[in-house]
Amino acid sequence: SKPANEVTVRDVDAFIEHCQNAGYAIATINRRLAALRSFYQFLAMMFEDAPANPVRPKRHFIRQGQRLPRDVQNHDLERLFAIIQSPRDRAMFLLMLRCGLRVGEVRNLSMEDLYLYSIPGSLPRLWLHGKGGNERVVYLSAQAMAALEAWLKLRPEGSEPAVFVNRSGKRFTITGIQLVLAAYCQRAGVWITCHQFRHTFGRHLVEARVPVTTIQKLMGHARIKTTQTYLYI
Repeated sequence: SKPANEVTVRDVDAFIEHCQNAGYAIATINRRLAALRSFYQFLAMMFEDAPANPVRPKRHFIRQGQRLPRDVQNHDLERLFAIIQSPRDRAMFLLMLRCGLRVGEVRNLSMEDLYLYSIPGSLPRLWLHGKGGNERVVYLSAQAMAALEAWLKLRPEGSEPAVFVNRSGKRFTITGIQLVLAAYCQRAGVWITCHQFRHTFGRHLVEARVPVTTIQKLMGHARIKTTQTYLYI
């Protein structure tokens, strides 16, 4: 250890190298650097002869690596859907896989958000209340539309406006949907998350050579930079 007024930029370099060799996560290292930088900023406010801040953001803070979307291989999808016989569950998961819905968007879907037969000649669509309070329109693929129609024929009537309800006739929670999927995954011998359905939807659009700006709109991304990550998979 050194007194605060003797710590140099090179000491910070050595500290970062030590943390990396020890296997610390990038976020952990950056948090420690931020704490050290804040300490020297505090000294600068309190003392006129405070030492110079040895932490240089452009030099020392480590950029987080870009995480690529985690899609699902087609053979794992086949194994999973081969055992999903429930019309409700097939509809929920196909909306994620074929239309790119987030699990929260499936959970929030209400009957008034369905526009399946409203305008002759128009494509059936959903009005979604998505991430960050944003709304968007999603068009249904033929497979998703057929699955949704099959469920709506069996959906219990009641005061609950939710499209997807649990055994008690109440709107699902996000955790409830995730647990349903986890149970199917255990039976099928695969591990797939709800969000991986959405990632796979993005991959399928890229494979079909859909323009990236169109993919952005279909997936409801606020920034095209987010959509561009799908080009790498």
